[in-house]
Amino acid sequence: MKKTSSALFSFAVMFVAALALSGCLAKNEVNLLYDAGAPKAVPAATAPRIVVVQFEDARGSAELGLRKDGTAFQSSASVAGWVTQALADELAARGAQVSVALSMGQAQMNQPQYIVAGKVEKVQLTEKNMTSYQAAIRLQTSLYSASQSTITRTFSSQQEKTGIPGAKLAEETLSGALAEALRGAAVSIMGSLR
Repeated sequence: MKKTSSALFSFAVMFVAALALSGCLAKNEVNLLYDAGAPKAVPAATAPRIVVVQFEDARGSAELGLRKDGTAFQSSASVAGWVTQALADELAARGAQVSVALSMGQAQMNQPQYIVAGKVEKVQLTEKNMTSYQAAIRLQTSLYSASQSTITRTFSSQQEKTGIPGAKLAEETLSGALAEALRGAAVSIMGSLR
């Protein structure tokens, strides 16, 4: 009797593991993660003051993309909020004094030297197979200041990652694509400050 229940338990464990590896038990919700790293230094009192306004989500769909089986990836949080905070973190890591505002009016109340607003135009996550994901991101930023005309630029990136099957691989692929796009945006914004 003990051997039978032990064999059944072993079979059940192997069956669940096989389902998990095949993607049948995979979650369709993706955590939106981002780590710009710690700021290299505390911003100096003379560092530029930048307010990042909550980005507009200009994508045609709330979905992040598709699994190989055709089901949609969903985000665990606001995509616009994710991009906004991640850009603020990137600018802070480059020495700027950064805050985030929910609207242009709120940003202007603080009378910062610079305001950055933008749009999330594309966030696409695709499961190529169990161990491979591809992500593409495109966003537009606009830099406003009283001393210069508005500078609007578009940044995009594409990344593919292969690794151990699971949600972490999807999250890292998406985060890596965002990091590439935002590093370009942050370098461009900091280089445009006068």
